Amino acid sequence: MKNLQPGIYRHYKGEKYELLFLSENTENKEELVVYRSLSDNKIWSRPATMWQEEVSVDGKRRARFSWLSESHPRYPEPVVGPLIYNDAGEILLIKNNKMKGWSIPGGHIEWGEKMEETLIREIAEETSLQIDRIEFVVALDGIKPASFIKERHFIFLNFFAHLAGGEVTLSPEVSEYIWIDPHKALAELNIAESIVGMLNLFISRRQESAKDDFEDKYKRALADYQNLSKQVMKDKDNFAKFALSDFLQDLLPVYDHLKMSLSSLPEMEKDSAWVKGVEYVLKQFKDALAARGVEEIKTLGENFDHNLMEALDGQGDKVVKEVMPGYILNGRVIRAAKVIVE
Repeated sequence: MKNLQPGIYRHYKGEKYELLFLSENTENKEELVVYRSLSDNKIWSRPATMWQEEVSVDGKRRARFSWLSESHPRYPEPVVGPLIYNDAGEILLIKNNKMKGWSIPGGHIEWGEKMEETLIREIAEETSLQIDRIEFVVALDGIKPASFIKERHFIFLNFFAHLAGGEVTLSPEVSEYIWIDPHKALAELNIAESIVGMLNLFISRRQESAKDDFEDKYKRALADYQNLSKQVMKDKDNFAKFALSDFLQDLLPVYDHLKMSLSSLPEMEKDSAWVKGVEYVLKQFKDALAARGVEEIKTLGENFDHNLMEALDGQGDKVVKEVMPGYILNGRVIRAAKVIVE
């Protein structure tokens, strides 16, 4: 049918639709248009002749469906591309029929294909080259890139790759290629904006690798020593914090029994002088433990916490009875509280 192609159309009543493809009625061979509504994604079909006919609106003839624009993919398109360098430090740039200015080879990831597999396949198809030492560099948004001749939303997955072999043989999509020093490329060529950052990073990497080897080793050794010193201090601090743990396992039962003995005294004896003296000793005991980072786990009336408590009986979330107190040393549980819940 004349001028009938996939794209976005407006219905004369105002709705927008995407013409997906042309089909054919198997019985009468009539050409059909298959399209979807952009408002609710419902799929429709109708004869192509009806799609292209005109209707009368307020006494005027109008197209039933009028062309608006090309279709855009419904989702961002992930594409891979490598900055290929040779042993001389030169990089490969190409001119692609779909791009403005100089860019790098690459393409879309196909279903079930890994990124590096796509990279190797696309380079072979576009240039006939082989690559190795593949290194992922950065992922960039490419929302309507100015260097691309059509509006697209890409996700650029950029790599560095070393030339492993082969001679450049261009595919029909590629019109030119050049091996060039990256500094010269930035100074003299019109390069796609999505590639400029990769070139600067490549230059920066080369400058770093060209530094004096002794200085590099010295900095690494110094960093290793500093890291080791920090680790030793951390280990020393942890040892100081938790060295008491084993000793406290023997000491805490004494503290618990002392508290239990006071709590079980008859009311008439609780005001006696010797009880007051024991309570004072118990307070000193508690203060000494607290000064060394020991704190008792709160249980009664609290919500059950499996990180701090062990339920001996009952079902539920509230602690109604404490059977044995629990303790924390410098933020680490050294004995879980044994409780009953309901």
